[in-house]
Amino acid sequence: MKTNKWMTRLLSGALISLGFTSCDNETTDDVYPLEYGSPSVDYRVKGTVTDEAGNPIENIRVIIRNAWDNTPNPYMDDTVYTDKQGAFANEMNTTGGIGKQKVYFDDIDGEANGGTFQSDSTDLADMESTQVKEGSGNWYQGQYEFTVEKKLKKDTE
Repeated sequence: MKTNKWMTRLLSGALISLGFTSCDNETTDDVYPLEYGSPSVDYRVKGTVTDEAGNPIENIRVIIRNAWDNTPNPYMDDTVYTDKQGAFANEMNTTGGIGKQKVYFDDIDGEANGGTFQSDSTDLADMESTQVKEGSGNWYQGQYEFTVEKKLKKDTE
């Protein structure tokens, strides 16, 4: 079957032109900036983990994951551990915004630090938050800090 080279070139040129004109901005650039990318935000989650009596618990694993599942994801998960005062802090950057993450608290050392504690979790959206840095007005949405005080119950099993 013979292909008409002129028709192919004409259609290819039309598609190329349409592709470039879809990104053209004939209005002023300061009103409608043209950007490629995804919204991003920096955030820090910090807090303390204690037992029900208010005693700090050391070596509790704190993992931040997507809230819709607890499936490990090495590209998005961030793991930190509590210190002797039960404190932890992490810093992350995410695309697509914040609020869809969940913070998981797990006792990984058993009896070593005051007993065995039940695992628990908290949605990032339920934590106290503060905007630390303004966004750029474009894709970058700024920096936020989330704080949580988590009390873990002793495991009775």
